[in-house]
Amino acid sequence: MLLTGSLHKRPIRVKRSKQELASRSSPPPMATKQGPRRGHRRRHSKPTKASMSEPIPSGPTSVHHIPDHLLELVLVRVGSSLALLRAAFTCKRWRRIITDTSFLTRFRSLHGPHVGVLGHYHIVDPTHKKLSPDGNNQVFVPADGALLDRRHFSLDFLPDLDWELGDSRGGLLLLYRRNTIQRYRRRQAVLRFPDMIVCDPLTRRYQGILHWEEMYNITPCLGLFLLHGVDGCISMSNFRVVVALYAVSHGGRAAPYACVFSSGSVGGWQDSAPSSGGVVPIPELHLISFAGRARSSLYWRMEGEGAVLALNETTLEFSLVTFPSTVVGMLEESSIFRVIGSRSDAVRVVRIINNGDLTVFAQLQGSGEWVVENLVTLPEVATYGLPAKIVAANASYILVTPREENWIVSVDLHTLEVERAHERNRYAGAAHPYELQWPPALQACRAN
Repeated sequence: MLLTGSLHKRPIRVKRSKQELASRSSPPPMATKQGPRRGHRRRHSKPTKASMSEPIPSGPTSVHHIPDHLLELVLVRVGSSLALLRAAFTCKRWRRIITDTSFLTRFRSLHGPHVGVLGHYHIVDPTHKKLSPDGNNQVFVPADGALLDRRHFSLDFLPDLDWELGDSRGGLLLLYRRNTIQRYRRRQAVLRFPDMIVCDPLTRRYQGILHWEEMYNITPCLGLFLLHGVDGCISMSNFRVVVALYAVSHGGRAAPYACVFSSGSVGGWQDSAPSSGGVVPIPELHLISFAGRARSSLYWRMEGEGAVLALNETTLEFSLVTFPSTVVGMLEESSIFRVIGSRSDAVRVVRIINNGDLTVFAQLQGSGEWVVENLVTLPEVATYGLPAKIVAANASYILVTPREENWIVSVDLHTLEVERAHERNRYAGAAHPYELQWPPALQACRAN
């Protein structure tokens, strides 16, 4: 037999007896608790998977024994940002996983932009309901299942209460001076270029924005809108405000016009980029009404026109978009449609058909084809068979009221249920969604 040792350069021949040679030809004995046999060296080997895995506890297991990669799969499927925020307060381990940047990006891409809606700020229409004693006409209604303290969403920290809610985006609100609303012919309310304020109800911070002196009291506004900053994020130090104006040229031709305010030390008012398609002709002011927003665009309905006015939030350019008559109705019809978004950010149109059915149309991305997504038949008990109209519409629910009446019913777009006793039915004004800022700012402190 030849043995090679680390201290010998030449092999050494060792004599063996017949008994030893016979024992070597037989199968090796089973290993015993005494360890390896004498004469054999024990070499270091790589640990196996069994040795690397943590031992399974002999007692009962709990959620704390779930590995991180499996716990991430569970947390990423939480239904809303509010529920995810609550989960982050469970323990340090869960907070470490949830606050990771890659996890938040994955969660946002899976659930879409509307997952963080905590509730809606409703504008109280004084023709349907009296204002509060302090004159405030904004009411926060939490989302279904959201147990929130409404005091945290109060606007009593603003300098005064002479503000009208114009728009919302993320966790911020855009308000404007109420006294800048004037009455136009045909009793239409017209908004002149107003002073504005952007605020964060949770942190109770706000920033005032003075009107643009060059545009003040010259042209009426089609709407005021709050947008993300240039980097796609939004905060009190990073936002934009767009004012859509109704401009009339010297030749009497009307066209839309936009100007934008940017926050920051180098921000301020400036003209938007001129439209590459030239001047977009629009009808008289009283024939135009805001229809909604979806897929980073704002839409206005124009009576008697075969197209819809659209403003791209990215390029700030106006254009005319044609929707099928089966979706928005015929020109001679007086039906009112609304444009709403969805979790997939697809364009959806909701309209009440003449037979009383509330129909939701969705445009398929890529092909542009329109399909019927949902159809809700309004019961007789809800409208008493009277023709109905849409009061407010968003990605979560629709507020409907019979014409010439003052009671409201709501249609939940997720459950397709018609509700008459919901709190949101008390307010006949527009409803603006309030979203949790993303990514959420999580802070921890020790409690007694």
